[in-house]
Parts: sequence; C-alpha cells; structure tokens
Amino acid sequence: MMMDESYRRSFRKRLSILFSPLRLVLFVAAIIFGIVINVVYLRNGAEPEWLGAISILPVSAFLAWSLATDYRHRRREIQEDARD
Repeated sequence: MMMDESYRRSFRKRLSILFSPLRLVLFVAAIIFGIVINVVYLRNGAEPEWLGAISILPVSAFLAWSLATDYRHRRREIQEDARD
C-alpha cells in the first residue's frame, strides 16, 4: 500500500514543514515572550496599555508566517498537479 505524501493530504508532512525545528523554537519563544509580557503587564496594574497589545505580536507573526508557508506549499502542489 503506497502512502500519499502530498502536502495537501498528509497531516504529518504539513506538521513537519510548519513546525520544523527552527519554527518550533520560534513558536516556543513567542509563547514565552507573550507570557512574560503579560505577567509584567498584569503586575503593573494593566499599565501601560500598549504592553498588553504587544504581547500578541510574536504569536500573530508566527501565525501569519505559517499561513503564508501553507498557502505557498498548497499553491505549488496544485501547479505541479496541473502540469501532470
């Protein structure tokens, strides 16, 4: 039985690309950054207000990067299928 290793059909392949070692380290760093900034924010009595908003930026950037990568891989695979 041959396993389909296409990006669109293989959950394992998508996870290996979207959470490669570098991306996994950056994701963990983004989560830790958010936690630290939120602790500082809450200990200061929710002051300054902009600190709360900054805490979500690294996770949002990671999400945007992951979505762009996923879109790029899916588009490339569709184009390769169209050529065949």
